[in-house]
Parts: sequence; structure tokens; C-alpha cells
Amino acid sequence: MLRIADRVLPAGTLETLAQLQAEVDAGADYAARVALAKSQWDGKTSSQAKKAAFHLVKSNLDQMCVGPRRCAYCEDSLADEIEHILPKNLFPEATFRWSNYLFACGPCNGPKSNRYGVVDGGAIVEFIRRRGDPIVPPPAGPTGCIDPRSEDPLTLLDLDLGGQTPDGELFAGTFNFMPAEHLGADDLARAAFSIDVLGLNREVMCVARANAFGGFRARLVEYRTVREQGGNEATLVRLRDDLLNTHHLTVFAEMRRQRASLPEIDGLFAVIPEALTWPLTR
Repeated sequence: MLRIADRVLPAGTLETLAQLQAEVDAGADYAARVALAKSQWDGKTSSQAKKAAFHLVKSNLDQMCVGPRRCAYCEDSLADEIEHILPKNLFPEATFRWSNYLFACGPCNGPKSNRYGVVDGGAIVEFIRRRGDPIVPPPAGPTGCIDPRSEDPLTLLDLDLGGQTPDGELFAGTFNFMPAEHLGADDLARAAFSIDVLGLNREVMCVARANAFGGFRARLVEYRTVREQGGNEATLVRLRDDLLNTHHLTVFAEMRRQRASLPEIDGLFAVIPEALTWPLTR
């Protein structure tokens, strides 16, 4: 998971979102605003103006995706759902807030649903509203789940790519996400909660990341070979763009970050230093 580069929506689209949000905010109390958030969201394409606005919302979210329209969380599946980072059923005041949107896939968006937690004393206090529960707001406090629209997830997470022991022995990675080293108690709790809520270590995801690692390594070898053989700039640009349009770009970001403990990868970056600065987000 990488931080998502922001885009500015057209003024007319922002105005439509603001009007929809104002209608939600006009609810007499919190429960009324929750109900309005649901009804307004369900009807967000009920007029031509709304339909046009959300067409632009989706097209901009598409442009913000990491890789070829991949889910912002898993980077594996097609992103086809507007995800509310703060769940709209818990935070009606953020239902039509542009900064609360990203593109996600159903397998990530569904389980996350209304699971929410706040940080309290180095732990996560989880809040889940089930059917029939009173309609009350979640507790106040810093949100427990990573928000890739406003923060860099890799300040809280490490991806286990394997590496080399001090005596030179190589070991394979699990390709699991783990809380980054040396985090404080609050950030450690947020990292672990995010991994759990988003299901970042599903077995299929770890297998896909391992395959991506091998693919990125092979693409770097190809790029090096073509350059050493005098390939022209257009060919090198195509090879670079092919790499940057691959799934699981977090794996490539971590290969760059962890290269010192990955001798083969470090050797490739040593002769392709420009690859260390290729932009991963659009």
C-alpha cells in the first residue's frame, strides 16, 4: 500500500459534492444524518448533474490508482468501488468529502465495511455497529486504520522481502506486511489493526507479491541488458513504463527501500540508479 497522489476535482464537481453533503448535514440529529447519508449515497446518480459529477469522481480516482487501476489497499484486484476511508454509516459528515474517497476492490472494501477503531493508550478500541444496535457515533480519537490519502503507509508498514543475515546467508521472505520497526505504541497498534482490517496478508496476496518480486527483478535485468547493448531512449522508456504499470508496486517500492539487504537487487539498482527515482504514483 502506497500513499495516493491527490488530484483536484473540477469546481462544478466539488460544488455538487458540497450540495449533497449539505443535505446530509441538515439532518436533525446524528441518527437522521446517518439515514440521510445512506439515502443520498444510494441516489447519487439520480440526476444528470449528479451522474456527471460522479463520473468525474470515478475518472479522477482511476487516475490516482497505483498501477493499472488497482485497488488502493491490495494492489491486486481491479478497483471498481468508491471506498469511504471513514465509513459513511459512522461518519455521515464525510459521505461526500472528496478526501474521504479512494478506489478499492470488493474483497477489500466488503470486509472493511463498518469496522472502525480509535487509538487509545497504545491500543485500538474497536467500534462496530451491528444490525439493531443504537445509532450512536463512534468514540472520538485518532483513527486506527491507515489513510493512504493523507499519510504514507510505508512509515507504518514493512513488507518482508527476505534478505541476508550478518554472516551472508540469504533467506526468503514471507511477503507479509508487518508493523515497521521502532514504532511507538500508538503507531504499532495502528499498523497491526490496518493489516487485520484490510486483510493485507491473505495467502493469495502473499503469493502474488512473491510473483511480483520476481517479475520486477526480471524487468530490471531486461532494462539493464537493453541499455548495456545500446538500446535507444524510446525502448528504455517503454520498459520503464511497462514496469510502472505492473500490479503490486509496493513490492517495487520495498525493493528500492530494502535494497541494502538484497544483494542481487542492490546490484541492479547500482547500475540502474535512475530506477530509484521512477515515480510510483501518478
